[in-house]
Amino acid sequence: MGRPERDADYRVTHRSLDGVRVRLAGPHDLDRPCTSVARIADRGRLHEISSGTRADALSWADDIGVERFDEEFRIQDGRLRVGRTETRDPDTGQREPVLAAVWEGRRHAVFTHLYHARPADAVAFFGTLRLTEHDDGIVAVPRGRARRPDPAELVKEVPGLGLLEITALTTGTRRRLPPWRGASVAGGELFRDTVEGQGPYFLLALKALLVTVLPEEDRVRDVPRRLAGLAVEAVR
Repeated sequence: MGRPERDADYRVTHRSLDGVRVRLAGPHDLDRPCTSVARIADRGRLHEISSGTRADALSWADDIGVERFDEEFRIQDGRLRVGRTETRDPDTGQREPVLAAVWEGRRHAVFTHLYHARPADAVAFFGTLRLTEHDDGIVAVPRGRARRPDPAELVKEVPGLGLLEITALTTGTRRRLPPWRGASVAGGELFRDTVEGQGPYFLLALKALLVTVLPEEDRVRDVPRRLAGLAVEAVR
């Protein structure tokens, strides 16, 4: 979520949508942007929201087929822009209208899509969130009857290692760990598992964080060694 400045120690800090701040440090290329994903339950519906830079939001809108933003609203010290597109079921050919909604702050943005929705529905949904922008990301706190059923995730690509998905280690996220003991590493345990048809992946259980590593296809053997040189920690 944002492209942070990197200091001489190769250290970056990102903030997830639920407010968890994660610092990464080590001899890796840590300059890639980071996004955050969270789920918000509201009125019997589950919405997925994402955050990143404003450029990330515009790229997402383009990817789902939004040609232009039709309307704009001033909300919570930022602007909410909405545009229209549609999805097509590849099996039935059925099309569904989709409303893309992007809240833009100074540097960062929060974006989501709503099916069969009007601009007023997007305004109402963003009204269920209290958005606070920081230099290292945006925090979205549910309010009213809305709630977040599980922790948010940070998603970051680290070249030579793979895609990292980082979330808080809680009773719920701990259930993702395999039933066997992992290998002891600095700060926690490292597990390797396999998803049928998708290949191997790694789970790094730390004191306060759970890191899922989806390795680059030709770097699977190098992951334990390269992870040993990457410090991941929750910071205030």
